[in-house]
Amino acid sequence: MLEIINLEKHYKNKKILAGFNLKLDSKGIIFFLGKNGAGKTTFFNCIMGFEDYLGEIIKPVNIAAVFDESQLYSNLNAYDNIKLLVGRDLEQEERVLLLKYIDDSVLDRKIGSYSLGQKKILSIFIAIFTKPEMLILDEVSNGLDYETAKKVKNLLISCKDKMLVLVCGHQFDFYNQILDEVFVINDMQLIHVDINKFTDLESVYEKYVG
Repeated sequence: MLEIINLEKHYKNKKILAGFNLKLDSKGIIFFLGKNGAGKTTFFNCIMGFEDYLGEIIKPVNIAAVFDESQLYSNLNAYDNIKLLVGRDLEQEERVLLLKYIDDSVLDRKIGSYSLGQKKILSIFIAIFTKPEMLILDEVSNGLDYETAKKVKNLLISCKDKMLVLVCGHQFDFYNQILDEVFVINDMQLIHVDINKFTDLESVYEKYVG
């Protein structure tokens, strides 16, 4: 569960987020929509504890996050990255799942040789292997080709019944069919959207952001 009570964020004298309130259940994919600079990443950083803020955030103990820029070690292979970042070797069922998405010959290579899509899939898996109660994905769909986007989408669908997944991004087609709830961040405000009243995220954007 995630509960946010009267969250505010300022940079010097400029208010970025004003009076955010929400309460979410423990499962599902929650999409946060907003234009560039609206405060989506700042909001996620507050949840992660990377930013100071006013208000209260009640959150799970175990949270994992994947941001747009890869945090992987480029001079190590995938297995070494997993052992270092997860803190243990993979269980057999985890390895079997990983091999459905990334070939073993790729996993044995150094991360520096990976495509953007391969890095993102591995980053998401590393986050999942920490067994979080909540997963935050910031712009994870950026720069993915069709096949990789399909893999990442299927991976997120497999997560939505196991944990709370907070996502944001601008590739609306990627998220349209997999999200459970939508919030808009615009003009420092957080707005909950009844997605049953809209056909897609594009129409939500046009109404609330323009």
